[in-house]
Amino acid sequence: MASAVKIFDEIFYLNEEYIHQLFLIPTIKLLQSLYSMLNRKASLYAVLIFMLTACTKQDIAPVIQTIRVTSVSTEITKSPSVQTVFGLIEKQSTTEQTRADMDGAGIKLIRIPIYLSQTSKSKTIDDYLSSGYSVQINANWNYGADGSFPTDTNLLKSQADAFFKYYSVYKTQIPFVVVENEWDYEVSLGGKLPDYFTELSIITSVGHKYGFKIADAGIRSSTLGRWTYSQLTGDAQTQWLNCYYVGLSADYNSVLNLVNTYAVGVQKINFDYSNVHWYNASKCSNGFATASQAFMKACNKKQVVCNEFGVYTNAYNLFNATVNEITGNANYAIAYSGLGEPNKAIKLTSSMLDLL
Repeated sequence: MASAVKIFDEIFYLNEEYIHQLFLIPTIKLLQSLYSMLNRKASLYAVLIFMLTACTKQDIAPVIQTIRVTSVSTEITKSPSVQTVFGLIEKQSTTEQTRADMDGAGIKLIRIPIYLSQTSKSKTIDDYLSSGYSVQINANWNYGADGSFPTDTNLLKSQADAFFKYYSVYKTQIPFVVVENEWDYEVSLGGKLPDYFTELSIITSVGHKYGFKIADAGIRSSTLGRWTYSQLTGDAQTQWLNCYYVGLSADYNSVLNLVNTYAVGVQKINFDYSNVHWYNASKCSNGFATASQAFMKACNKKQVVCNEFGVYTNAYNLFNATVNEITGNANYAIAYSGLGEPNKAIKLTSSMLDLL
């Protein structure tokens, strides 16, 4: 089995540019922000009213957890302001076009996925690193969302070790590695949280052995927004309901069960960054700090990254406001430039990219 994986690894490595040229080739920009947000005083109290029973291969029973934020959404306690490094993802872009866009906007950090069930190294990643770019790597097990996480832990450990060992010489150019993409979406397709917890724990452990920073799979913006409502009280909760979709009549308890179960499950997995995704459809209500901080603290983490954010309306002011609300509230934030499809991320203009 190991030899077969190694053979496929080499084939995939040498032909990756052709394999992926018709698919997503995302990018990120490395640029320190020139300013940071002022601190605001508030308070956040967490009450955990259950403990997660130990399990590895079985479904986790739905549970309700209360984590209350006692402040209005614009005054929630947040970690000390950080200098946010902004980046870029471009959907269905060729390598040549991506590099041209990166160079034109002064972007030096690109996000690239790798699929550990197939390979432990990437020619595309190598080309960017050797050219002086930095790369935020998404370490996924399978190509595309398929509702599954790895269950062969020995193979996972072997592939993770080979991956981190190979890229250890470049770790100063790899700010962090994300484990999978949008865990809540994978679960909606049938993925099992215990399997993801195992994967996240193994990759975190191996990555730390080689000196890498690790982040979990980003929670979808829609899921995060709905869950955040449950953490607020009084006027703050009313304000959130007026600004964001909550869907109280649309299977809301299931959303709470899922997110709360996840938060408890990752509390003792010592990855470095809590990862959230964030999208504004037509307006910016400045809720990023509220949502990201509440989720980070529920997961018992101390730093936030947002490795995907964007807007659904082609408006410079909306994108500018979105960048501003994230600035100082995440160590890294990666803007998503889409194709302008209905109800999806717009293609970012050059003037928007200049904001990053």
